[in-house]
Amino acid sequence: MKTLRHADQAKLFDLPQSLPNGLVYRPDFITPGEEEIIVAYIENLRLQSVTHTVHTAQEDLVIETKRRHMGFGWGWDYRRKKLLPGEPLPRFLSGVQKKIAKWLQIEPARVAEALINEYTQDAAIGWHVDNEGFEKIIGVSFSGWAKMRFRPLKGFKEKKDSADVVSVELEPRSAYIMQGPVRWQWQHSVAPVKALRYSITFRTLPQSVRV
Repeated sequence: MKTLRHADQAKLFDLPQSLPNGLVYRPDFITPGEEEIIVAYIENLRLQSVTHTVHTAQEDLVIETKRRHMGFGWGWDYRRKKLLPGEPLPRFLSGVQKKIAKWLQIEPARVAEALINEYTQDAAIGWHVDNEGFEKIIGVSFSGWAKMRFRPLKGFKEKKDSADVVSVELEPRSAYIMQGPVRWQWQHSVAPVKALRYSITFRTLPQSVRV
């Protein structure tokens, strides 16, 4: 397993073979003042518990996780597999939305979805691919640290082992972009966190969608 820590980013990101293609990491993407304001807003939101269903022979069990979340903006219809127009992102996220748009060189309105996650101690997210029809994924971290892990999807590599896993330490106020191959050909997960952490996952609209 290869682990990338924030202090080594400049060195390691010069070595493309060390990272999945399409993964970009930027420390200090937002300022401590911006973080403080956004966390204050998040703390006043009515976040909803994240649940998942376990299917057994007798019944379906709904299990509550250690995460809470709330989404804003556009959505995704999983049954019809289409994007659903939504309201503009709330005003307290507009500053970060504009920073992301400048980074990606797109219109702010194309940064059209934001999912806020609260991680309490030991909260985690298992291996998955974001299958929604958005284009790029941008994650911004607040308060606590997290280890994000990436591994090739089955079928893109015949054999998986721990050497296939790339881990990136996400520090508070940092941001990452998932685009291209890492977006669709790799899975990602978040290891159990050691302290309270918030993240906001922003997603952009494909160029084929008008805004």
